Amino acid sequence: MAAVTPDRIRNVAVVGHGGAGKTTLVESLLHATGATTRLGKVDDGTSILDTDPEEHKRRISINLAVASFQLDGVKLNLLDTPGFADFAGDQRAALRVADAAIVFVDGSAGVQVGTQLVWNELDKAKTPRIVVVGRLDRENADFDRVLAQLREAYGIRVVPLHVPVGHQQSISGTIDLLHGTVLKGPKDEPAPTPDSEKDRVGKYRQQLVEAIVETDEELLTRYLDGKEMSYDELRDALHKAVREGQVIPVVATSSSKNVGYAALLATIKEMLPSPAETGSVIGKTASGDEIARKVDPGEKLSAFVFKTLSDPFVGKLSFVRVYSGTLHHNAQIFDAAKGESERVGQVFFVRGKEQEQTDAVGPGDICAIPKLTATSTNATLTDKDAPIKFDPIDFPSPSFSVAIEPQSKVDLDKLGTALHKLTDEDPSLHVRRDDATHETILSGIGESAIDTAVHHLKEKFGVQVLTRTPRVPYKESIRRKTQAQGRYKKQTGGHGMFGDVFLEIEPLVPGSGVEYATRIVGGSVPRNYWPAVEKGVREAAEKGVIAGYPLSDFRATLYDGSYHQVDSNEMSFRVAGSLALQNCVKEADAYLLEPIHELEVLVPEEQMGDVLADLNGRRGRVLGMESTGAGYQQIKAHVPLAEIFRYATDLRSMTGGRGTFTSRFLSYEECPSHIAQKVIAAHEEQGEAVAAH
Repeated sequence: MAAVTPDRIRNVAVVGHGGAGKTTLVESLLHATGATTRLGKVDDGTSILDTDPEEHKRRISINLAVASFQLDGVKLNLLDTPGFADFAGDQRAALRVADAAIVFVDGSAGVQVGTQLVWNELDKAKTPRIVVVGRLDRENADFDRVLAQLREAYGIRVVPLHVPVGHQQSISGTIDLLHGTVLKGPKDEPAPTPDSEKDRVGKYRQQLVEAIVETDEELLTRYLDGKEMSYDELRDALHKAVREGQVIPVVATSSSKNVGYAALLATIKEMLPSPAETGSVIGKTASGDEIARKVDPGEKLSAFVFKTLSDPFVGKLSFVRVYSGTLHHNAQIFDAAKGESERVGQVFFVRGKEQEQTDAVGPGDICAIPKLTATSTNATLTDKDAPIKFDPIDFPSPSFSVAIEPQSKVDLDKLGTALHKLTDEDPSLHVRRDDATHETILSGIGESAIDTAVHHLKEKFGVQVLTRTPRVPYKESIRRKTQAQGRYKKQTGGHGMFGDVFLEIEPLVPGSGVEYATRIVGGSVPRNYWPAVEKGVREAAEKGVIAGYPLSDFRATLYDGSYHQVDSNEMSFRVAGSLALQNCVKEADAYLLEPIHELEVLVPEEQMGDVLADLNGRRGRVLGMESTGAGYQQIKAHVPLAEIFRYATDLRSMTGGRGTFTSRFLSYEECPSHIAQKVIAAHEEQGEAVAAH
């Protein structure tokens, strides 16, 4: 593909409900324009955009895919995005670098949950968009009904631009409402509107023209005066209105009938904005000051890495949007985020699985760079003498977690590197080590995201892991002040072992942790053994006493003891300190603390009752509710962590996929006795099982 200027580029994210047909639409556009020689099909596993074996298995997109091609001198970069909520991170990445969006709606299903969720994202980002109503050849498909749904849901700024001729299996083309002509295939000549369609076309054309002229005072005056307006005037006004989000055109398509593609391609080229129309892009200097770069090939280089793929055979592939300057192959670039230089070898334009090498990529364009060493997603690539940093992508917070452990020693050796590559490829995945439970926790947006990540660990990186529900990181604490002795005596051949301490423990306010003190009088325990006693106390506190969880919020004081001139040593007093703490806790009315999380749950108003009842069943305390508009309510509640490990899956089930939530740790509170008893009993059974072996 030849290099093009920014005004001849269209970067468009294709978004919508999962399974609605977005990938099929892009595959059909590629084939209809001659960019591919065969029509890839999702159901057959022959799609060139779905490159991951897991996508072929599931018959859904789980990764962002880029499809670049040229048509009549215009470069189109279509970013096909996953529609399922578990893979929303890639949708955010696509919207971050796209200048506009196509919202795909199934003509038989209409406005669905995914449509509503992505519409909210587009509104937040103020992204210009068009709506494509597809699959109109299917049974129950009805363009007029879907258009009415869209206008009811999103207002009268949603207007038809290309409407279908015919219904379901009889669909044969689309009518361009501005021209008043029928378009069929991309290579067919326009034809006159059939007489049978003129009344319907007249009604829809009036909706379109009224929406356009309301955004332009001069055109509105002429319209009210009954004067005619040319196609060029209406087209230019519509382009401006679409760019500003004042009008959202709707286009009809059918992939199986090869209908609507000429209309859609014309709409993308004529109505959606180019990178040149942004004028400049804003970033930050190393000191945090804002700085602007013009979308100009002569500017200093600035480019943003929005997606990383790891392939066990090819290596790492970084997807990049160039914002200013020109990215050349065989060039040195600077990663402003990490402060490291990288060498760019080859540069590719990408069409799913296909790659086309290029010498240079200009501003506004999208490309892929293989084998960058340190650079990862969210990196800003610049000239070293003129660094700039762009804000990172705001990925959705993880809401589903599992504990993972390697199946073998070989897997353990490879696990760390594999997890690093996995989170580099998908930053919506988080990995952390829980110090309280000593587990490695893998978190993602949903259960399917975790299943896919575990599959990638095995297939891409050769690491097999076991997964389970994470343990709750309980804590132990005490209510009473007590004193007890810890005495360790062991006699073997030669020197023996002897340590004897008296310990006092007392409760502290929550959050105090562990404090240690001494008040030895008269040298009953020599000073050189004091640190060993403290170490024994702290080790025992870390292991826990009643349930195997860390003991916290207490002060331990060494106040007496005895020693033996020959047999005493540091190890003896370390063990004695541990025994003393255990003996104290047995008399100190110990209890369990459980972590409490603050939840903010966003749910449709009609599901409020079910969600509130479910939160009460999870021992939640609802703090309040407020309307967020668009038929949604936000619920704030405090809920024990033990009750929300599977909440992401359960909430989607309750709300038909429309409910979302965020969670953050709040504090520790006393665990109810009936639950604490089960936890303690499970710990005791585990101890007995270990002892038996």
